[in-house]
Amino acid sequence: MQHPRSLTWNAAANYIGLGYTTIIGIIVFPLYLQYLGPESFGLVGFFILLQSWAQLLDMGMSPLLSRQAAKARALSIEFIELKKLLRSLELIFFAISLVVVISIFTASEWIATSWLNVVSLSFSDVKTCAILMGVIIVLRFFSSLYRSGIQGMENQVWLNVSGVVLATVRFVGVLLVLQFITQDIVSFFVYQLMVSIIELTVLSMMFYHSMPPTEKLGINFFWGTLKPMLPFASGLAYSTAIWVLLTQLDKMVLSNVLPLSEYGYFVLAAVIATGISQISGPISQAILPRMTYLLSQGNNEGMLLLYRKSTQLMVVVVLPLAGVIALFSTELLFAWTGNRVASDWAGPILFWLALGNGILAMNAFQYYLQFAYGKLKIHVIYNTVLAIVQIPLIIYVAFEHGALAVAQVWFALRLIAFILWTPVVHHKFAPGLHFRWLLKDIAPTFLLTVLLLIFIQSLNIEFDLMDRLEIFSFLTVIGLMVLIVNTVFSTESRKLVMSMVQAIKLK
Repeated sequence: MQHPRSLTWNAAANYIGLGYTTIIGIIVFPLYLQYLGPESFGLVGFFILLQSWAQLLDMGMSPLLSRQAAKARALSIEFIELKKLLRSLELIFFAISLVVVISIFTASEWIATSWLNVVSLSFSDVKTCAILMGVIIVLRFFSSLYRSGIQGMENQVWLNVSGVVLATVRFVGVLLVLQFITQDIVSFFVYQLMVSIIELTVLSMMFYHSMPPTEKLGINFFWGTLKPMLPFASGLAYSTAIWVLLTQLDKMVLSNVLPLSEYGYFVLAAVIATGISQISGPISQAILPRMTYLLSQGNNEGMLLLYRKSTQLMVVVVLPLAGVIALFSTELLFAWTGNRVASDWAGPILFWLALGNGILAMNAFQYYLQFAYGKLKIHVIYNTVLAIVQIPLIIYVAFEHGALAVAQVWFALRLIAFILWTPVVHHKFAPGLHFRWLLKDIAPTFLLTVLLLIFIQSLNIEFDLMDRLEIFSFLTVIGLMVLIVNTVFSTESRKLVMSMVQAIKLK
């Protein structure tokens, strides 16, 4: 059995990696709009949408590899079995990738001429970009397998170091291309293709290096290793498919409803809002392997303690972020893009998406609990019922009432799901936990954040008198102020900060 790695440093590394990537995105993303123009930028937004839908290709295989890697470390399972699983999944991924590339190549002309509302771009360029998108997507799809394995091995510090380097190459590098070489949209995607090849190479080498040496396996499919894990993987696959439908269907429908330029504005709001729920990602990447590890050791009490502590840490970060973004959505978009048309159009939409993604980050914890136990049956039932309600409703609202109404409906459904479903999961997997979790781990930070934001709003700040840098700086200060106050009043956040300070002093 391998010793568990530092959870504090893994979580910290995940946040540093995410924070860096987020900051780079904040700086660079609106410059894409400036250099490429609204319609080409809308094509970039469509690419982001396709990447989200590419999660359907995974079919639960990457999380399965992560979970088995964590169990291998906890239970001293021979790593040859883990490598057999990896080799089998690699062959499946390769077959899926071929199908995807061929399908997108075949459908590329239809995407350019029939699905997207293209006005000024040439159809041949849009077709070429669609093909490049398909190749990039399968490369990143393959990379996700190795990334999940590395997370399961809890080598997350090195994973984030490589992530920071790759994010710099991906975001800053393409910006240099746009600024000094060409602003052609095809060149943008060619560059992204090159970075994706590098990413796949680095992550695959990193994961193989993280496992102890074993006998070589060759190109073989190990059905006996994979078969016992199929029920769990199939549950994950179905849950992922439903999840993508629930979180991305609105964007897919609107990519057909809206002109490509307006769709680009919608993507601006969606990218910022999605970043809120992704804040919980570093915590999940750190705690899911550890929760699985603790349950494998029979330490149920320790697992629930970790679950509650992680909730407190997450809400301290997410609630101030979601609140500030929602309250000052239009001002933030203008400070970010410098485009009044984009900020006025997308600001009201961002308000609802920001609040909904804040709720989504909190609601994710009930899934972590089910994942750690390896029992996803009721999660599948819940997502199925939600999909039956949400999918036709979103399609109707999108075509009849537009993007703002879609955002409002999406928020309402996230709120209802949090109120009604989370207590059901807690009752099944941790009886007696829900109200302690809600009242002690979430409510204090929620109330403090709301009170602080109400006070700030009462000041009637005149943003019209500020330039973009002043607006952005002011909003950053507000967000940091609320974050610091929450950290001071949150027991677990104070402990985390103190432990990291002490660790730094010891070094």
